[in-house]
Amino acid sequence: MGFLLSKLLPLGLYPLGLALVLQLVGLVGRRRRWGPWLSGGGVLLLWIAAMPYTSRQLVWGLEEPAAALTPAVIPRADAVVVLGSGLRPALAPRRQVEVNEAGDRLLTGLRLLRQGKAPVLLTSGAKVHFASGDPAPAEAEVARQLAIDLGAPAAAILTNPGSRTTAEEARDIGQLGRQRGWTRILLVTSATHMPRSLATFRRRSGLEVIPVACDFQLTSRNNYGGPTAASVMLDLAPDAGALLLTSQSLKEHLGLLVYRLKGWS
Repeated sequence: MGFLLSKLLPLGLYPLGLALVLQLVGLVGRRRRWGPWLSGGGVLLLWIAAMPYTSRQLVWGLEEPAAALTPAVIPRADAVVVLGSGLRPALAPRRQVEVNEAGDRLLTGLRLLRQGKAPVLLTSGAKVHFASGDPAPAEAEVARQLAIDLGAPAAAILTNPGSRTTAEEARDIGQLGRQRGWTRILLVTSATHMPRSLATFRRRSGLEVIPVACDFQLTSRNNYGGPTAASVMLDLAPDAGALLLTSQSLKEHLGLLVYRLKGWS
């Protein structure tokens, strides 16, 4: 129940959920002076959150530190740890494991393995579903299968299929690493997720953690180009993709705050 609540409660704090709450409260109190103000506030909140300009600032706020933390020359380590996400299991109508944008995590981990940066690759991620009878395997097993399909030797791949959250991954992988005598790992995850995951692994794993960020949503500010009249209009117009990026970024900022309050990062 606690895990389910951790997924449900933040929904009211993300732009879409909060805007809908404001709209509903405003409708209930529409005869009161504050009703229209709440409804208008909900519309304004949703508009601002869906502006590409807003989403860019939030994404850069996470990706720029992640890029700065990743060393230019990746050192050798005892294992490459790839955090879960980015893959879809081979369930009908799919004929094989399929990759979405965060699948860069596994591809980056495989490159590091092939470059000899570590002797083993550890895939992580539990089965996180709330429907009954869901046949999907754990994310770690899906990633292992795709890694083998892409040519990685099965003997070089370990899995961590029981961790549902970043905090659990840091704890469980730290325990596994100590059992195997590891001292250093390469931590591979999406750039927006790196600030929270790195802080958590350094706090909870007991291992030396080298961050390797990937799955960058945006190019750097210097490569983005200067504003024009057309770009400014598009930056201020609501966009569904921008709303998604804003929500994902706020999830990471909120998650980092909660982890710090709990002493996990």
